Amino acid sequence: MTILHLHRQSLGMFAGLTIAASAASMPLSGAFAQSAAQTLRVANPVAVVSLDPFGAKAADQPTLTVTQEVLEPLVMRRDGAIHPWLAERWENPDNLTWIFHLKSGIQFADGSPMTSADVKASLDRVIAEKGPLAGLWAAVEAIETPDAQTFKIKTTQPVGTILSNLTMLGIAPAAKIRDPNFFSAPYGTGPFKVASFTAGQLVRLVRNENYWGEKPKLSQIEYRYIPEVSGRITALENNEIDFTWGLPPDQIDQVKDSKSLTVESFPTYSNYYMWFNNSRKPFTDARVRQAMWHAVDLAQIQKDLFPGTASLAKGPIPQAVFGSSVQTPYAYDVAKAKKLLADAGYPNGFETAMMWSSQCCAAVREFAETLVSYWAAVGIKVTPQELERATWLDRLLKLDWDSTLTDGNTLTGDADFTLARLYLSSAKRMGYANPKLDEILLAARAELDQAKRSELYASAGRLIWDEAVGIFPLDMMVHAVYRSNVKGFKPTPNAMPRFENVSKD
Repeated sequence: MTILHLHRQSLGMFAGLTIAASAASMPLSGAFAQSAAQTLRVANPVAVVSLDPFGAKAADQPTLTVTQEVLEPLVMRRDGAIHPWLAERWENPDNLTWIFHLKSGIQFADGSPMTSADVKASLDRVIAEKGPLAGLWAAVEAIETPDAQTFKIKTTQPVGTILSNLTMLGIAPAAKIRDPNFFSAPYGTGPFKVASFTAGQLVRLVRNENYWGEKPKLSQIEYRYIPEVSGRITALENNEIDFTWGLPPDQIDQVKDSKSLTVESFPTYSNYYMWFNNSRKPFTDARVRQAMWHAVDLAQIQKDLFPGTASLAKGPIPQAVFGSSVQTPYAYDVAKAKKLLADAGYPNGFETAMMWSSQCCAAVREFAETLVSYWAAVGIKVTPQELERATWLDRLLKLDWDSTLTDGNTLTGDADFTLARLYLSSAKRMGYANPKLDEILLAARAELDQAKRSELYASAGRLIWDEAVGIFPLDMMVHAVYRSNVKGFKPTPNAMPRFENVSKD
């Protein structure tokens, strides 16, 4: 069964869905369109609506893509390993204590010194705001600053994820971090600072002349939101922007032969997944969930919809992530799917619904149409629900859904960020609760030995996979497209491109 055949079957189902207005005809502002020699003009695929990465937007990729150039962490993950950054070294005098020694002489962009008080204030705010990353710090008992260059974390139990968690903590000035006005133009110790910000439209960064490291060659970075892919491609071809990413697979062929453009595709920490609401019948039965997985030919979907842009997933998190492991694939087997449904008490199938965000991911509607058609072949009638992102997110968090199709990003590159944050019973994210899984995930989080942590996450991944808590079809690649005069770009597996080492000819 091919995608083309499936698509014809399901064309009528989506006739009423609204499509975002094209941005191809949106005029670019004069300041944005006229590029200075070292101004990088970037079209981001999702709107930046906030520059505050400490609260509700702490895991929001558009926010983090910009603020990573401004607010730096104590440590960074580079080439799969954790490296010192604002901290020069650290130690564990015991299993409950982490002591970080900060590099000396580092200043914020306003010239004030960065001290341990700023680190403490930054972590305090993440915890106090109770946002999406607060759970990473649930075991913190005390945060201490013995002196201006020393930062100490004490925990109630051993936490093996402290370093990977810290890669997500940008440091802001303690004196400013609780001032909402600060985040209209925040600054930190990073290579750039914010010059102006119009939510949902434009962010302009300028070089931080007080930067402690190697000064960027770029004088400015301008991020503009162009919602339609066609609008971004047109802007690239017309030399109105220099860089964009997140193009869907069917658009890659359109630009890859251009002499003025470079296309770079690379594996990431991102994957497509479909969750079942495990607290709502019939998805309380693992056999139903497994049947829906066996009913879908994922290899054909990858070939038809995502050629060269995604690979078949081998586990619930991408293989590039620390703690990933290879699981036994679910074979496309219609007979087995029907038998599992019959064994679960649904020999004639059932009716359900699947929702997704219209702003979600590459080829999401085509992917959804295809899944719906496959399930129809085994008697499962799925009503598609394409929603605005705010509505989708509200329903997701309230567990007001049967199933949902989306993508995820293990931003820290560490399995804990996805597996423990989302699949612990206490997370209440997809109605799945398994004490055995909780035990494994909590043991992995508490383990300081990284090899043992990896083994525990492999066990957790196997359980999530075998129980079919969701369907994990594809590990995603990101496609960056930029003008040929852009030099020095290096892909980042967290799918949030960095530009401090970029220049323009």
